[in-house]
Amino acid sequence: MVRRLFPIIVLLLTVMAGFVSAQNLLDNDAYKKAVQLRSQAQEAFANGDYDRATKLSQEAEGYAQQAVQIAQQLALGYRATNLLNIAKARIQYGGTIDAAKRYPDAWKTAQDQVSAAQKEYDAKAFEQSMEASQKVIDALRNIQPPVVVQQPPQPQPAAQAKATLPEYYTVRLLPQNRDCFWNIAGYPFVYGDPLKWRILYEANKAILQDPNNPNLIQPGMVFKIPSLAGETRQGTYKPSSSGS
Repeated sequence: MVRRLFPIIVLLLTVMAGFVSAQNLLDNDAYKKAVQLRSQAQEAFANGDYDRATKLSQEAEGYAQQAVQIAQQLALGYRATNLLNIAKARIQYGGTIDAAKRYPDAWKTAQDQVSAAQKEYDAKAFEQSMEASQKVIDALRNIQPPVVVQQPPQPQPAAQAKATLPEYYTVRLLPQNRDCFWNIAGYPFVYGDPLKWRILYEANKAILQDPNNPNLIQPGMVFKIPSLAGETRQGTYKPSSSGS
């Protein structure tokens, strides 16, 4: 009996370790108790006390099963946290492009579902929270900033004429010198100074997959370009046919 239980306990503890980090294993009391009992059972078995070894092994198996359940719940919690953060970031981005007026149906769905996702998360119903968060992301998946149609320039005195700069920039997939916050800030129609990259990053970090990693940007992302010196900005930058 005891020989059969040892592999079961090892399997359960190994499965559980795949769900969470080493630090969380140390915080899992059921896991620690299972390891302790398994060690005691092995010692009793080695000393020939088979009845005690069997009893300890059975207790260890019970704690190991509890530990797996705890680990699974922790893993769900991490996934639910990540998905809820992405949903909230998408809503924050929608607020910057007036999505409530421009996409009223999608916006209402997103608002309802993010509230549901937070409520389920607080109740530790992580699977339901993830389902609601995904509905937020799906509802706002196709929202885009407004594209302003450029009007023919009106004659102005040279001293009064001012160029209208773009308010949004869509990250491009360039074969060389790829887009990053540094390079984008250096474009003349942005700031003309790559050292100002952090201004762009802080204004758009909420829409990044990892808000703490400014290097992780992807083609198709739409960045807002904050005005620095009162310059007029509107519309989305469109490269010329030459790709510049």
